[in-house]
Amino acid sequence: MEHVIQFAIAAGILVVQYFISKRAHVFAGAALPVIYIGLFIYGYVTDFFVERSTGNILAASIGGTVLLLSAWIKGRESLAKQRKRELNKMIVKDL
Repeated sequence: MEHVIQFAIAAGILVVQYFISKRAHVFAGAALPVIYIGLFIYGYVTDFFVERSTGNILAASIGGTVLLLSAWIKGRESLAKQRKRELNKMIVKDL
């Protein structure tokens, strides 16, 4: 049951990341990946992780960062597509 809750939290964070990335400010979506990396560095330095296997910590930090960055990229692409559709609607109305 513990893993289900952890997965739900991770999925929720990815959804929040996607919606933050769809906003006008580009750097708002970049905040979560930077915070994520910072927390992993802090946890590694302060011995927060119970299993201090560098390979596991590195895999989790890189994997999570890749997922957060991919959600950021998808959100930015969605925003660009939405803006392009709105611009095309305005152009059609002007003709």
